[in-house]
Amino acid sequence: MSVPAPSIWRSLRPPVASIVVAIGFLAAGIIMAGQRDPGMDSAVYQAGALAVLRGDALYGSLNIPPPWMDLPFTYPPVAAFFFMPLAPFPMHVVWGIMAGVCALALGIAVRHSLRSLTGNEPSALLVNVASLVPFGLQAVWSTVGLGQINLLLMALIMVDILALRGSRFAGILTGIAASIKLTPLIFIPHLLITRRWADAGRATATFVVLQGLAWLILPADSLRFWTKAMMEGNGSRTFEAANQSINGLVQRLTGEAPGAMGISLALAAVCGGLMVLLVHRLHETEPLAALLVTGLSGLLISPVTWTHHWVWVVPLCLLLAYRALQRNGWTARVLLALVLVVFSVDFRLLVPIGNRRELTWTMEETLIGNSYLWAALVVGLAGLAFVVRSRQQVLAIPAGSIPAPRRADEEPSSTSVR
Repeated sequence: MSVPAPSIWRSLRPPVASIVVAIGFLAAGIIMAGQRDPGMDSAVYQAGALAVLRGDALYGSLNIPPPWMDLPFTYPPVAAFFFMPLAPFPMHVVWGIMAGVCALALGIAVRHSLRSLTGNEPSALLVNVASLVPFGLQAVWSTVGLGQINLLLMALIMVDILALRGSRFAGILTGIAASIKLTPLIFIPHLLITRRWADAGRATATFVVLQGLAWLILPADSLRFWTKAMMEGNGSRTFEAANQSINGLVQRLTGEAPGAMGISLALAAVCGGLMVLLVHRLHETEPLAALLVTGLSGLLISPVTWTHHWVWVVPLCLLLAYRALQRNGWTARVLLALVLVVFSVDFRLLVPIGNRRELTWTMEETLIGNSYLWAALVVGLAGLAFVVRSRQQVLAIPAGSIPAPRRADEEPSSTSVR
């Protein structure tokens, strides 16, 4: 039996363990004042908000104190408004706030993953325990360390697509997430593939309205972002090992050859086609798996996907763990072990990086240095095999064993069970 869609506020309620961890991160941020460098990305968020408040150019040289000088603001202009609550605080407190938000968002994502898998509201103990384990994954602890927003965006999307289906608010959180960072735009096609037309419309409308407001308030910054800054961002660093996307792989393999982007686009198109196929097949019976297909495809297709963007491995691990506990779940057990090993280790410690050395990797270094991509490929192929096998099993059922649908005007048989 499916669980009725809760309200948007109940859906955003984090577990107790996440609240405790969030308070701990905030306290750590306050205690370490002047002792350590704050999160790199949280400093950029605050600097973007301050630039707008001061009337400075958002895509110029941000006034960020050392050691995070000369970092660009790579988000749409409207994102700066969402970051404005960070403006009044010292940088170390800003990191504590963002780290706390990460913990809360992680708990929300875990809760809705378990809810989708079991079809029931999971126990508080299970949610709390499962919310602590993912901090061992590199994508999670690096997101916390950087004060990044990845976990919050993932939580917004999971609540929107998994919990709010059937709600008149469904789609709005996806539109907000895409307004802050463009990569969640891929979840609007997800809504279209799953025939959630109204939700896709609300997501698109939310995105357009928020960007339109930014054009009205910050016309110069908006023009700069959509015509130039959007393409600049981290474009000169796509070859780096930390970029675990298809484009990053191709750039490294080809030595940044002129045709590398064309190859990346072709492979991205193939990935997108497989995404459509898998989401279409899975969304009715495996909504979390379908959502993961889209989330992981977005990571692969994006021109730049840093290692800390791979927070979607958290619900992936929960899905594999749930399948591994079932009878004949040996495939899920193998995949879970693979994912845990690959995504718990910072592979960059095992290969030469920096000074463009990624462009001269050996075959062994290429295998190690693209481990996130290879793991995603293995999981994706396993998912594709599952869909194909399920389809073949359905086709193998004799036609006569499937009862024909009864016409509306046909009386039930006298021997039917009442």
